[in-house]
Amino acid sequence: MDIEAPVDATAERHPIEFTASGSEYFRIWIVNLLLIVVTLGIYLPWAKVRKLKYFYSNTWVGGDALDFHGEPVKMLRGTLIAAGFLIAYSVGSNFSGWAALVAALAFVVLWPALFRAAMRFRLANTSWRGLRFHFAGDTAGAYACMLPPLALALLPVALAGAMAGTGGEAPQALPAVAAGVIGIGMTAFMVGLPYFLWRVKRYQHGNYAIGGLQTRLKADVGVLYGIFIKLIALSFVAFVIAIVVFGGLAFAGRKSGMGAAFVLLAVVLGFGGILLFNILPKSYLQVRLQNLLWSTTGNELMRFDSRLLLKRYLGLQCKNYLLIFLTLGLYWPFAVVNTRRAQIEAIELQTRIGLDQISQAAGREDPGAAGDMAADLFGLDIGM
Repeated sequence: MDIEAPVDATAERHPIEFTASGSEYFRIWIVNLLLIVVTLGIYLPWAKVRKLKYFYSNTWVGGDALDFHGEPVKMLRGTLIAAGFLIAYSVGSNFSGWAALVAALAFVVLWPALFRAAMRFRLANTSWRGLRFHFAGDTAGAYACMLPPLALALLPVALAGAMAGTGGEAPQALPAVAAGVIGIGMTAFMVGLPYFLWRVKRYQHGNYAIGGLQTRLKADVGVLYGIFIKLIALSFVAFVIAIVVFGGLAFAGRKSGMGAAFVLLAVVLGFGGILLFNILPKSYLQVRLQNLLWSTTGNELMRFDSRLLLKRYLGLQCKNYLLIFLTLGLYWPFAVVNTRRAQIEAIELQTRIGLDQISQAAGREDPGAAGDMAADLFGLDIGM
């Protein structure tokens, strides 16, 4: 269903609640981590199912929680497929640069289809009020949005490896041609990155469905370019400030003769600078993308509205990173829960009709009620 008009002021508003706790997830996380290590990674699909079931069962919409029905055995196949790509590329690059190029080419050709299968698997195994979601995107759409950026990002890198592996055997002009192709490809990828991201997100957000109710994404690609331009400016300002501060400290330390004290201060500020240089641009991008994408997703009966605040989210991430550092990583599950809560509870579902009517309308045309068997073919799950 297409979006005909924004939901008016009289729309019913349904805040999304997230009731998970850091202490509960810590117990799940530590057991998962130990079992993944003991089983050399084989337990990874079971760990992911435990995590998803816990997070979904604590995500409430209109008084009902989500549920996840994925089977770890099926997800193991997807994990092995992903591992196979990585092993093929790693082994190939050790023996021959051209073998690595072939492996990268195979990844580029197959990944869009596998990505679509992963989306179908995740949504077909997600339910609300007993209704299964489904992903309506087709294979052609996946290739249209993902093949160009994958080719521009991966093939130049693989080609560089292939040329490095030829030694002096390659014709003299070939390295120069390859260097030109690599430079053009990487430049095109960087310039087109916001556009490529917009295409992928439009494919995702424009194909979420429950029953016969399908969403559409109305975000404008120009807004996405504006976000990335501001992100680059923000990163540049942070870099300049860091250079000025540390340069000033180094100069003051030499002039005052208090070298050791200034070195210690530089280390402390250096850690803080790295922390802020990492999380400030990252937090800005996460907040702006969530608000843009979810606030322009919906149809004529329902839409979402995201109002994640950058100042509050940035403070949360600073706290998370600091406590993860001080606890040697043990605060990680608490940080994950805190971040997920901030992201989810910033989103509100707005509907023109009651949720009971929404679920009844979806239930009459619910093709996923018995599960999407095609989505279970590989059991791929790469998250959303």
